[in-house]
Amino acid sequence: MKKMVKYYSIFGGILLITNLSFADVKITKDIANITIKHKNKTIKIERIQDTNHRLTNSFAKTSRECPPFCIQPMYIDGVKTVGEMEVLEFLQRITKGDNSILVDARTSEWYKNSTIPGSTNLPFTMLNKDSKYIDRILEILGAKKIDGGWNFDDAVKILVFSNGIWDAQAPKAIQNLIDVGYPKDKILYYRGGMQNWQNVGLTTVRQ
Repeated sequence: MKKMVKYYSIFGGILLITNLSFADVKITKDIANITIKHKNKTIKIERIQDTNHRLTNSFAKTSRECPPFCIQPMYIDGVKTVGEMEVLEFLQRITKGDNSILVDARTSEWYKNSTIPGSTNLPFTMLNKDSKYIDRILEILGAKKIDGGWNFDDAVKILVFSNGIWDAQAPKAIQNLIDVGYPKDKILYYRGGMQNWQNVGLTTVRQ
C-alpha cells in the first residue's frame, strides 16, 4: 500500500499527518501519527508499535493510597472533559497557529520526568489566587488586569491534564483558575492524563 501524506505549512514549520502508512498500530484507521513542535523540536506522536508492550513504570499501578490519590470526578465544575483524540486535535490546532495552550498541571518533578509533547508546565500550586505567580500567569494566558479585576475576553483556550483519574493536580488547577475568574468555556479537562496516554502507547517526552 502506498503511503499518503498531507503537509500543512505552519509559520515556517510543518504539521505532518500521515493518513496511510505501513504502521501496524495506528492512532485511528486513517491516522498513523501526527507531527508537532515541542520546545523548538519536531516530535512525532505515534503509538508504540510493539503489540506485546506492557507498562512497567509507576503508571502500571492500579491502587494508591486515598487520600491523596483518590478517583476524580468526570467533570470539574461544568468544565468539558475530553479524551485522547481531542487532545491530539487540540495539538494540531496549536501547531497550525491557534492561540491555545496544553497545560501540564503537575509539579515540575513530574513534568521533567515525562510529559505529553507540546505541553507547557503550569503547576497547580502556581495557579492559586494567593500565589505570587498568578498575575503573571494570567497575563501570559491573555487576561488583562482592569480596575483591580481581570478581563478574560482575550484569554486563550487551555486544555489541562495531570497524571490520570486518580490525580487531583489537574482538578485543583482548573478549580483555582475558575476561582480567579477564568471562563469555564475556555478550559478543557483531559481526565485520563498521563496514565491513559501511556496506556494507549502514545509518545511522551522528557524535559
